Amino acid sequence: MDGEAKDTAKTDAGLRQIDLRNGALTALQAQTSFTGNGQELVFHNPTYGAQWEGDKPIHRRWRRILKQAGVRYRNPYQTRHTFASSLLMLGELPLYVASQMGHTDTTMITRTYGKWIRSRLDDGKRERLLKMYARTGQ
Repeated sequence: MDGEAKDTAKTDAGLRQIDLRNGALTALQAQTSFTGNGQELVFHNPTYGAQWEGDKPIHRRWRRILKQAGVRYRNPYQTRHTFASSLLMLGELPLYVASQMGHTDTTMITRTYGKWIRSRLDDGKRERLLKMYARTGQ
């Protein structure tokens, strides 16, 4: 049901530990100054100080934030694809990426991100991406 917290995942592979980049971990830790109320929620609706009720208000807020930042709209789910393709472009093994995404094998990774596995980063792109991550502490 929309807005309902769940204690389970769709599959056993969905219960996993994610290796966050330093920048993401720092952002999550900084968020506790807003939500450090002793609850398990990392993000909550700031209007009510409680759990979001469904994803529609989150999507509206996400759209406003991107607009203010001058970034072309992409739905929040796309951040998952950015994470996977970035790992592959940096040369991570497809099985590692699959485990980070909650998959039991590389089938979906190969099918969806195959072009990133084959191309990796050439022409100095890898070095530029690594420099960008170094600047952002990721």
